[in-house]
Amino acid sequence: MDTRANTYPGNQQGPERRPERECEEKDTPTGKAIATARQIYCTNLQGAKGDQASAEKAYDRAVVIYHKKKKLFEWTERNYQLYRNFDICVDSELTALTTSLTANVKTVSGLSQDLYKNLKTLVTKIADLKTKTIALGDAAYNLVKYKDDQANATQWCLLTGKNVDNCKPEHEQHHHHHRPEACNDADKIYHELIECTKKVLIADINSLVQSTNDTVGIQTFTNIDTLTTQQTAFTTASAALVTQIQATVKTRRTDLDTVQTDLSAAVATCTSTGVDKYTKTSICHAAHCTVQFLCCPPCLCVKPRRPEGCEPHLIDCECKICRIGERIRSTYREEGELEQDCGCHGREPIL
Repeated sequence: MDTRANTYPGNQQGPERRPERECEEKDTPTGKAIATARQIYCTNLQGAKGDQASAEKAYDRAVVIYHKKKKLFEWTERNYQLYRNFDICVDSELTALTTSLTANVKTVSGLSQDLYKNLKTLVTKIADLKTKTIALGDAAYNLVKYKDDQANATQWCLLTGKNVDNCKPEHEQHHHHHRPEACNDADKIYHELIECTKKVLIADINSLVQSTNDTVGIQTFTNIDTLTTQQTAFTTASAALVTQIQATVKTRRTDLDTVQTDLSAAVATCTSTGVDKYTKTSICHAAHCTVQFLCCPPCLCVKPRRPEGCEPHLIDCECKICRIGERIRSTYREEGELEQDCGCHGREPIL
């Protein structure tokens, strides 16, 4: 609804007042009756002027209040839309996010527990492997000891074709029997299986033990289980935020409804005061025109008395009034209604 002041009824400028003309006051019964009626309308005119001024002020106040209510409504509406949009976007995102994170944290926590169990099993098996490797090392040590014993030199010589102490040069060593071809590299195979393995295997098993213990420590210090606690805290905080936003949106909605009701009341008041202003202005103008007419009534429609004839004196006044009625009926005539003749038979009255 347009609230510019010139659009409301009662805010239009009234008809221009005609300049008053001088009039001779007649001391006749008719003149005295007109003077008495004029005094009544003069009193009414003063009251009508007061009513018009009061109506104008009431209308002006209503327009000012309307504009303030409209600005307050627009501000409240923008504030409500801000929280509403925030609720639609952020609240929905937080709700979906907490649901997804809860499921993901639960999955990751389960995987972490499975990993911890598998690592503990691996540590146990590597510890068992170390025990067996130490036992194997002890067996290798005993084997070397037996090899280096002079009592077993003959077996070593038969197996490898070499003396234990290697006291004799290679070219002076004599083989008194034919050895199988598969035994040509027996000493080399023994070195690879026993000597190298004994040294390398112990170092490797120590590295495995240290690595598995470090891995278990890393997995423990990552503390994946704290994600569950953090996720619970995040879900609680998110729910509190969503609740706060929704409560604020509800409050802003209530504020908007209240301000909208006030704005509607202001529009109704502005319209009613505008109509009242228009009515009071019309009444005041009509009272002024009536007083102006009674101050010096022209009465041009009254025919003067003529000595040569006896004609009615007020027939033209009757026709003039009849014409006014015809204009009103033609203005508000319903569709299909025929225009009525006042009986003057098309004769124009004297104005």
